[in-house]
Amino acid sequence: MSDPVELLSRLIAVDTHNPGGDERKLCALAADELRARGGEVRVVEVPREGGVTGAYVLATWGTPRLLLNAHVDTVPVNAGWSADPFTARVADGRVVGLGACDTKGAIAAILCALDGEHPRDLAIAFTGDEERTGTVIRALLERERDALAEVRRAVVCEPTSCRAGTRHRGILWIEAAIGGRGGHSSRADELPAPLADAARLACEYAEWGQRQRELGPIGFRGMCMNIAKLDGGVAFNVIPDEATLTISVRPPPGSDVEQVRRELEALALDVVPRAQLSAPIANPSFHTRDLSAFPAPIAAVPAVDLAFWTEAALLAEAGIDSVVYGPGDIAHAHAPDEFVPIADLQRARDTFAAVLASVP
Repeated sequence: MSDPVELLSRLIAVDTHNPGGDERKLCALAADELRARGGEVRVVEVPREGGVTGAYVLATWGTPRLLLNAHVDTVPVNAGWSADPFTARVADGRVVGLGACDTKGAIAAILCALDGEHPRDLAIAFTGDEERTGTVIRALLERERDALAEVRRAVVCEPTSCRAGTRHRGILWIEAAIGGRGGHSSRADELPAPLADAARLACEYAEWGQRQRELGPIGFRGMCMNIAKLDGGVAFNVIPDEATLTISVRPPPGSDVEQVRRELEALALDVVPRAQLSAPIANPSFHTRDLSAFPAPIAAVPAVDLAFWTEAALLAEAGIDSVVYGPGDIAHAHAPDEFVPIADLQRARDTFAAVLASVP
């Protein structure tokens, strides 16, 4: 099998920061690697918000029953990098570079694993827009419905230090826009007070969150109600014409995120009937249904709960039992001088090779 470090260095050199990076370029590079390893491959562009173009590459062998997935996009460059984030540096047993941990290292490990095995009934999808709104994985599930019709299990790559992530919370973002009429502050007793109404709603949401503190399985108690932002107003002597409250919650595994959304929107309308509500993100929670049914090389690694959201939740929602696995530690993702241990790359490569060899 080839060295994942060299391949990872080439992946890091392609800027795929989201938004603004070139997802299609990296998908085209991955497509060449997948074709060289015998896959039936296609690269598909996906329109995104703001005129941005995302992309995925899908490779199949036989009639896929197992899907391996990793995302090609990265977050923007954080402050504090000590050198060019798009030039891989190899030192002290690490590969340093933007995306090395999250999740270009996993892509390199999967591609190198293919060198030692001719896959059977496998699909590999490298997808964009994971770091923002998930439009690409949703497009994959919709557009490739026939190609993935027999897929029953998926390994979704995120930095888990080569452990099996089997549970995480969902995430719900709600905005409440509360209108008024605006005017001179000398008329404050006569006109609506949208900021005061938004603040009252924020307090109601905070109290709702406190009432949920014992809800959920052990390790995931509560809803993580976050009063994130309160916007409105221009000066001390001007009545605001609008205020906006932004909140987020992270429902525990097993929760129905849509039911939570409906409950919170109903609460908002009860407190401030004129509020205009939107939910820019409503992502489901996640749990693996049956880890023992996965290929033994994955089923045998230690299981772990995850503190972060992954697109495994969307695959599970689509009926594909999923597990999260990959090289690197989430503590080093999104950070300056992001890195992945070379030992993790090699361990993940060998695990993926064993998975390919075990697929019946």
